[in-house]
Amino acid sequence: MRITVIALTCAAAAAAQTASGTLTIGKEQFELKHAAATIVKGATRIVVADKPIPEDLLDDESQIWDLKTQGYHGFQLDITSDKANYSLVVISSTLPGTVTMSGTFHPERLSVFTDKRVEGALEEAPEMIGESRVGYSVKFAAPVLPPEPPPTAADRTAAASKESTRVYLALVAAIRAGDKQKIMELAPPDKRAAIDTPQFPELLKLVQAMTPTNIQVLKATETGDHAKLLARGTMDGAAQRG
Repeated sequence: MRITVIALTCAAAAAAQTASGTLTIGKEQFELKHAAATIVKGATRIVVADKPIPEDLLDDESQIWDLKTQGYHGFQLDITSDKANYSLVVISSTLPGTVTMSGTFHPERLSVFTDKRVEGALEEAPEMIGESRVGYSVKFAAPVLPPEPPPTAADRTAAASKESTRVYLALVAAIRAGDKQKIMELAPPDKRAAIDTPQFPELLKLVQAMTPTNIQVLKATETGDHAKLLARGTMDGAAQRG
């Protein structure tokens, strides 16, 4: 009986968070099977892809866009809370650059749009966007994850002892010092090839200019070999957080 209950629970969860359709890029088609959603500032964010989407990165655009380096194909869709406007970013390593779309949204494409759940059907015939021919046709349904609560003093204390915090702060120090060897040691394996290139000195200058000072880690969540950090710092005298 316990096995049956577990199986039914898993099946219900899968049905509650699904997608069915295709993403067309050039002459290739990718089958979209998975959907996830959350609330971000002023909008509902929906991510649809061909692989299961890690829920802990839904509020971080840079990590969503970086899914293309992990073989993902899909898109991120942000719809304003009044369903008036949208922005869409295509996720795929097959693209020569970034493909984005934005404009007025057609709310009739959504059958459910609440702070608990989204369901709908989206379709755009393939057309040239920049250098790429892109289109999609997909139905999706997903629960809307609530925004992550603000970090507490206890979160900050716990983060100070986490291995991910130590590695992150060491990487920041190496970037500031321009220590290429240390950066190579601390960077994720999939980023090392981009570091060990003749263009590294110019890339380093850019990264140094974009790295805040006085960084403090406010929260660190570690799951297996994956870590998510929330930190704050100062950039050109202004507070930054992310």
